[in-house]
Amino acid sequence: MTLMQWGVTDRDILVAALLHDTVEDTLTTPADIRARFGLRPADLVTWLTAPEGKMREATRDYYRRLLEQGPSDSHLLKIADRSDNLRSIQALVMRTGNAHRGWAGRYLERTRWQVLPLTAAAPSAARVGLVTAMADLAPLVEPFAGPPEADWGFTEP
Repeated sequence: MTLMQWGVTDRDILVAALLHDTVEDTLTTPADIRARFGLRPADLVTWLTAPEGKMREATRDYYRRLLEQGPSDSHLLKIADRSDNLRSIQALVMRTGNAHRGWAGRYLERTRWQVLPLTAAAPSAARVGLVTAMADLAPLVEPFAGPPEADWGFTEP
């Protein structure tokens, strides 16, 4: 829905958006997606599939590779996914009060160094959508007090 609100009508991008977590959350493989939906949606889903686990180095490398080598459509999809997640987290924090404020603050900080750099060449609707979702969540969370993004080995370009 976010992509459609931004004016995206490309079938392959919309298919990839619907399938973006399929490889992470099911036994479906990129080859399965390719066979059913085609090469481009499968490639985009592959670009959107984050590394397993919470390893800092793997996460850092994934976002660096996405920024430097990922097609612009993969950036747009990641921005839309994160914008939607931020809106969902905002609703969660508003419903639950302090229960998720710390976690939401950490997620917001990760968004700043992981996804915000992807907006540099994105359509203005995507840039505005992400920044607005970040700004709307920011007053509801506990400020991030952990190590800076440099501790993750990632610095903004």
